[in-house]
Amino acid sequence: MFTPHKLNRLVFFFAVVLPSFLAIGIDSAQAQTSTAPAAESAPQSLAPVTVQGVSYGPNAVSLPSTINVLGQRALTEGQPRVNLSESLGQVPGLIVNNRQDYAQDMQLSIRGFGADSAFGVQGVYMTLDDIPLTMPDGQGQSQIIDLPMIGGMQVIKGPFAALYGNAAGGVIQAYTRDAPDPPSLSLSTWTGNWGTHQTTLIGGGTIGNVSGIAGLTDFHTDGWREHSGATRQQFNGTLSWNATPDDRYSLVLNVFNQDAFDPGGLTRAELEQNPRQVEASRIAFNTRKTVSNDQTGLVWEHRFDADNTLRTTVYGGTRGVTQYLPFTGSFGASAGGVIDLSDYFAGTTVDYTHRGLLASRPYTVTTGLSYARENEFRHGFVNNNGVEGVLRNDQYNTVSNFAQYAQTHWELTPRLSVSGGVRHDTVNFNSAPGSDAPLAAGTGGSALYSSTTPVVGLLYKLDEHNSVYADYGHGFVTPTFYQLAYRPDGQPGLNFALQPMHLRNSEVGWRSQQGKLRFDSSLYYITTDNQIVVNSSTGGRTTYINAGNTRRYGTDLTLDAALPAHFSARLAYSLINVQFQGGPYNGNTMPGVPRQQLYAGLTWRPPLQSPALQGFFTTVSALVRSQVFVNGQNSAAAQGYGAMNWATGIEQRRGPWRLSEFVRVENLLNRNYIAAVVIADSNGAFYEAAPGRNVIAGVQITRDF
Repeated sequence: MFTPHKLNRLVFFFAVVLPSFLAIGIDSAQAQTSTAPAAESAPQSLAPVTVQGVSYGPNAVSLPSTINVLGQRALTEGQPRVNLSESLGQVPGLIVNNRQDYAQDMQLSIRGFGADSAFGVQGVYMTLDDIPLTMPDGQGQSQIIDLPMIGGMQVIKGPFAALYGNAAGGVIQAYTRDAPDPPSLSLSTWTGNWGTHQTTLIGGGTIGNVSGIAGLTDFHTDGWREHSGATRQQFNGTLSWNATPDDRYSLVLNVFNQDAFDPGGLTRAELEQNPRQVEASRIAFNTRKTVSNDQTGLVWEHRFDADNTLRTTVYGGTRGVTQYLPFTGSFGASAGGVIDLSDYFAGTTVDYTHRGLLASRPYTVTTGLSYARENEFRHGFVNNNGVEGVLRNDQYNTVSNFAQYAQTHWELTPRLSVSGGVRHDTVNFNSAPGSDAPLAAGTGGSALYSSTTPVVGLLYKLDEHNSVYADYGHGFVTPTFYQLAYRPDGQPGLNFALQPMHLRNSEVGWRSQQGKLRFDSSLYYITTDNQIVVNSSTGGRTTYINAGNTRRYGTDLTLDAALPAHFSARLAYSLINVQFQGGPYNGNTMPGVPRQQLYAGLTWRPPLQSPALQGFFTTVSALVRSQVFVNGQNSAAAQGYGAMNWATGIEQRRGPWRLSEFVRVENLLNRNYIAAVVIADSNGAFYEAAPGRNVIAGVQITRDF
């Protein structure tokens, strides 16, 4: 599945780009001159913490909304660093499932938004180093985030997420770790069950006003289930240059290649017979998916003076997807059993931030413009038992998003502040059929969606240890090209009858820190018009409809504690209740959303004065979930479960060398449970099981220069 073309690209990055980044670090060690400090991107050593604020624009201030922050330790320590499901279970309100199917990406949702995504991420906006990973239609891929390279991550929930535009159910921002100081080069590798292993090479440093870090990751698995093997190669690099005291440039480069077989879901009978099997047509048609995504971005920040800052971001890239479905696609009005997509995307954002005094109290105002465009060439071919056949579908699709926004924050008193903002988005879809494909006539069309989304909030500090906040706002989620791709009536052409969702989002919260105990809580209530849901799913081809309105309410609770004897603990609880109001599923629960989730983790670290146990840790964690309905009728469900994991590791230092080892046991109690579901599968193949107990062991060696 790994083609010579992809190999050549990776060889180029390994032989040319990575050494360029590493040379910065080596030259820095040899220069013996003072160097500028590494550029800050995200907290590197924070424990998971909830803060009340959204950073929006340069030098932005905290706003009355909820952000969960995960530092590098929480994201990587004692973990394989392959999937977001490893660490984001610590975030209340966020559900992320490992399907054991790398062809379909993680199943990720925030407060229910994106829960029924057939593949990739929908309804949640994602960025990496401030460069969007979400296309202007709202579709994104979490796999592009190369976890070994990540230094921190923010998860934004609540009304202020709407200021990021389309896909307003929530925001996930990932940041590459800082360039190391002193410069260093590290090699890590681990191995586990089912032929699974990963190797990562990371290096970088600082010389003068330039700093950089880059990494290559190679992942392989034969798969726990039959026909579920995958390979993945990634390059991620950042290069920063402080050209003047007032000008800073940041270059971001990402390369992603993945080949994965697609085992699909199982019926209840198949699950009980053998959860590792696949349905026979998956083998007969050799279902699989190849994905490539290359993108680069440049951020320029200019400070006019202490109170005025301009930031400009430009980015662009290409994405290719080839997917083989478990049928021929040669019948009736079918668009084929092989999907071939070639996407070209680009965008720019310009925002200006001003700070000043109003009535002798400080305020901040940020205004900006954003434009993004995606060009998609979509082809469909007959699947001749795993071999591409004749052309069935040929479309040229475009989507663009033009937005204007403004945000303000004013400290009315030392304790009370008010924040607000407004954003206007115009999203334009167009589709033109190719003349050389069957059934092409009359299948073109266009759709124009627009929305103005205001938000407002208050933050009040009760005392230095307690604060409360309340916020309210509107949101906007358009259909994605994937949701538009197929009409429920089976006719050719895009499903332009699908309408966007409009949100009304309210939230109140309380944060408290007393000594070594930190507690955060929020209550939310959200109504949604024109809820987009899965209508049917057959062999990986999914159609969508608007199913009336929804009402969702719930709570997010987190508790962090530093305990005696060098123990620390974390609890994160979610209550997510999403119900249809009106439409075909009136009164039923949204499929794909567990009503309750609880994460609990306990860690022990010896005191720093224990040289024999330097860098030692041991962590046991548990994730408990309630049942999940698999369709809008609520006629079937995946039962709830509880699963435990354990990890331990240690580090040794000898001069410039560091060696660390870890062992991790997943599903410690060897429970049988369903990890993810396929929503509304027409054949009842709803269930994707989790593997039993499995062990991984890894080692990392680092050389400082």
